[in-house]
Formats: sequence, structure tokens, C-alpha cells
Amino acid sequence: MLLIDSIIANQVSHARHNISIAWVDYNKAFDSVPHSWLIHALFNEKVIALLSTLMQTWRTRLHVNVSGQRYQTQSVRIERGIFQGDSLSPLWFCLALNPVSKMLRNSGYGYSLGRRPTVLVSHLFYMDDLKLYTKYSDQLQSILELVSSFSKSIVMEIGVDKCAVLHAKQRKLERHDNIQLLDGAEIQELEPKKHYKYLGMQQLLNINTTQIKEAVTATFKKRLKFIMKTQLNAKNKTQAINTWASPVLAYTYGVLKWSKTSLDALDRKVRATLKENRMHHTHAASMARLYLLRRVRGRDL
Repeated sequence: MLLIDSIIANQVSHARHNISIAWVDYNKAFDSVPHSWLIHALFNEKVIALLSTLMQTWRTRLHVNVSGQRYQTQSVRIERGIFQGDSLSPLWFCLALNPVSKMLRNSGYGYSLGRRPTVLVSHLFYMDDLKLYTKYSDQLQSILELVSSFSKSIVMEIGVDKCAVLHAKQRKLERHDNIQLLDGAEIQELEPKKHYKYLGMQQLLNINTTQIKEAVTATFKKRLKFIMKTQLNAKNKTQAINTWASPVLAYTYGVLKWSKTSLDALDRKVRATLKENRMHHTHAASMARLYLLRRVRGRDL
């Protein structure tokens, strides 16, 4: 999704196209989706019967400690929201919000990519994070109304204070009035020189490459140092680097442009940190052995 978003932003910048963008977020989306709509989103009778029965058993208890005394409520039935902590819930939640995605695709609005004007990108949707694209501001108003209407019909609330809109004409940002929906809610225009965080990336029209690189590099180094301070053995430390530290950088590959120089500098930082913590000898004959698989006597970094 970020790759598609990056392609659109680069095309708008280089081809001087017009575009209007809106970022939409829901208030406590997982906790507020109605059970009736969750069941309505399903299509297999056996699955519906099973999950309807299971939903009747969803309960919780509240525990409070006051001056050393522990109090516990009686069992409270969960009547709204989706059960979190299992592998089915994210998929089920996506099924529940899938109709709005179909409505947006059928709206006829969106941003045209390439030479085929009939192929439009109207939105990107990841869980409850929605980004809308149109060519003109009045079209953006229309599809925001569509999203608002759908959300009301399933009794979910758009977090207007967490939403924002942006308009660009021939690569330059334009100031417009805030977008007011039919219910009176108003979506603010993104303030000048401010950014919106979408899927972990600070964005305006383009992604703020410099700021994000600095942030992910700092997080990577912090996690690397934390791993080195643990009592894990060398094999598990390497695995921790591969699964907890390196993905911070890998998430940005293909979206941000990393030069070979900057990646080589990070690689040297990793080796220096390993040497400082006696995981790699200062005078090791083979540097390449660090990156070979363990089954061929490498370190598997």
C-alpha cells in the first residue's frame, strides 16, 4: 500500500497533476463494530451459526486494586466490538468493512494512474486506516459523504479530530475550506508544514523521507544495543537482530530510497557493535561468514 501511495505522490510531483487527499480514521474501530454487522458480513451458514454461538459467550471482568484491597465485578457481557487476540478477528474485521471499499471503487471517483483514465485509485484501506484520492475537491467531498453515510449505517464513528484533507494543484499545495459533512462534522485541512502519520510514515504530499530515515535508523540502533545487553547466547542474539531490529529498516525498503552508502554505514555500525560486545572478533579473517547460513558454518546475520 505504501508503495502504491509513493507511486501516486511521485507522479503528482513530476507530472504536475491535481489531486485531493483525505486521511480517515475511526474511533475505537475494533471496540465499536456492532455484532449484528459482523454476523451480516459472513456468508456461510455453518460459520454464521458457529460464530453467533461463540459471540454469546464473550465475557470480561473488571479488576480494581484500592488501598491493597482487590475488587472484582461480576461477569460483563461484551455486546459490541470484536474479540481481540486471535487470528480470526483481523480477517473478520476486514470482511465487515469491505463493503465501503467496494462502494468507493464503484463511485467513479479517484486518481488516474498511467495512460488509462478509466483505471482509478480511489482509496487505500488497511484495517481501519483509510486514505482517499480524487482529482478534485468536490469529488473528495462526495466520497467522504459516502464513507460517513456507510459508517453511520453500521453505527461506527469517524474520529474527525484524527482525520485530515489536503489539496494540490500542479504540485503546489492549495488552501481550501475545511470539508463539512452532512451531519455537521468538519474535517480539518492539514496545517502547513505539518505531516500526517499513515501506516507509520510521516506524509504531506510526499513521504518525509529524511525524517523517517532518521527515525527508523535511531530505532534500529536502539534495538540493536538493547539486544546486545541481554543474556542471550550468540545464536539467539543474531536471531533477535534478524526478527526484531532489522524489520524496522526492511519495512521502508521499496518506499524510501536508501543509498548504498547509507546502508553500508549501517552495516559497519552493526559489525562495530558486535565487536564491542564480543560477538565478532576484531581480527576475524572472514567478514562474509557473518552473513552465511548457519548450516554452512556462517552466523546467519
